[in-house]
Amino acid sequence: MALKKASEAVVEALAAEGVEYVFGLPGGHSVTIFYDELSKQDEIKAILARHETAGAFAALGYAQLTGKAGVCQGTAGPGFSHMLVGIHEAMYSRIPLVVIAPNAPIAHYGKGELQELPQIESVVGFAKWWYRVDRPDKIPWVMQQAFKHALAPPCGPVFVDIPIDIGDMEAEMDDYVPAPRSSCVAEPQAIAEAAKALATAKNPVMICGRGVHQSGAYEEVRKLAELLAMPVVYTNHGKTSIPENHPLAGGGVGCNRTCVSEALLDEADCWFWVGSQIEEFAVGKGWPQLPPERTFINLNIDPTQFGRNWTPDICLLGDAKLTLAQLVEACDEDAGERDFANSEAASKIAELRKQWRAQVDALVASSKGPVHFSQFLTELNRLMPDDAVVVVGEGANRVWTATELQLTTPGTWVSASDFGCMGYAVGASIGAAVARPGKNIFCITGDGSFQMQMQEIVVAMQYELPITYVVFNNNALGWIKWSQKLGRDERYYCTEFTANWNHAEAAQAAGLAGLYVDSAEKCASAVESALQANADGRPALIEVLVPWDEQTPGFHAQHTGCSTAEAYDTLTGGGS
Repeated sequence: MALKKASEAVVEALAAEGVEYVFGLPGGHSVTIFYDELSKQDEIKAILARHETAGAFAALGYAQLTGKAGVCQGTAGPGFSHMLVGIHEAMYSRIPLVVIAPNAPIAHYGKGELQELPQIESVVGFAKWWYRVDRPDKIPWVMQQAFKHALAPPCGPVFVDIPIDIGDMEAEMDDYVPAPRSSCVAEPQAIAEAAKALATAKNPVMICGRGVHQSGAYEEVRKLAELLAMPVVYTNHGKTSIPENHPLAGGGVGCNRTCVSEALLDEADCWFWVGSQIEEFAVGKGWPQLPPERTFINLNIDPTQFGRNWTPDICLLGDAKLTLAQLVEACDEDAGERDFANSEAASKIAELRKQWRAQVDALVASSKGPVHFSQFLTELNRLMPDDAVVVVGEGANRVWTATELQLTTPGTWVSASDFGCMGYAVGASIGAAVARPGKNIFCITGDGSFQMQMQEIVVAMQYELPITYVVFNNNALGWIKWSQKLGRDERYYCTEFTANWNHAEAAQAAGLAGLYVDSAEKCASAVESALQANADGRPALIEVLVPWDEQTPGFHAQHTGCSTAEAYDTLTGGGS
């Protein structure tokens, strides 16, 4: 036991949990309960955001790449309120997030203190756990509970509310004990059933979601795929579950689908979903009914996901990495010798990839410009380092980015959930950069999404982070405007930016290297200049002018219910 201030105990707990960074910005209340103690040590660094929402997004980006809980802080009242979107995003994406905020003094709460707010009531139903500290000696218990709940599967957000007068109080406290970690592996009987179903299936396909990243199951995904010569496709959140140049990598599904993944899924007699919530943008509108002859195996660490949309034939309740490792062993007994590189599946994928490239070439050839998404992304793919991290933003640009960037290093893709937080990538890229020090970070977003958090680029400048922001500018809320074209007889209302930023010049004003791309010929030099700026300790921004209505066949198919072939015909004028 030792006499400590409550604020000292908070910082001690964070250090014991291995916290490296806290994202956010202080208010007067925050100094008392947190920041003054942070200033007395060097183990934990505070990253000064320019808006509390961006601080929460940065903590989530950090958590996605490290597997640790992200920690963010905002002051009482409005500061806390700005973090609510981050709390909601963490709940939807199942990412561990510890949110700390002060509140009005407990001695006068309810009397109209400055920035007083019923903060606990604001998170009920949107966080896994919450607590308002009522005594200083409870801080170690509260912080341990917070990390325990945030990291217990399925992960999610927690909230610690610390009244300002509690922060300065002293009490006798025990040394902090870090929260225990927990996980589980599927039952042996279920693993045996799944192994038999996969080994005897003629055309099995594995569909990977965010759970592969959260458990770090990359090696197990590859081993199982190769053992069974089984194609691997992935949701938007599961991209880079397997290197995308692997012979069995079949690309994205749902909104990100191409003729490659669509054919693989259509012809499969066994679907093996791993670590996915199987949301609308992963499968299509209305969750199309599964054919009765197709076996559906679902591996998830959250039992509430089983039967949420489709009822599995076989449920595997467990951590993806642990369970897949057991499944590899079980399948090894029945799979026999399979030459995955020369398998029928690999040959089919190779042919379908050629078909997809031909489709993209035709779409680029018919583009109105100034620059087609694929033209820029092709050059970016060629020039960026293999270990660079891509943080993708919301908007129609997300689909082209997901389908065209072929990332070969697992775990180098950061995305928001299908909750759809505009502006997420701008803040998340800050967290990604400190999570992967020295690695190039590419934040790829659209102008509509970028404008919601663009103030955060100066944070990258302050901390000399090697981030390149790619802003695809179509002077519109492109996804919404496209839906007005498709379903509202081209009544374009309140979706066009008739006044817009020159984003490259705005970046230059903040000290970044600002680059402007208005023709395909400028793509390569812009990427090269950005990489050089990053090497010199300076973030960069590339503004790329793109058309607003040139979407992928998968995007069009997702919204209309047609096949990608029919969507391609429509987009190239070959169909209605």
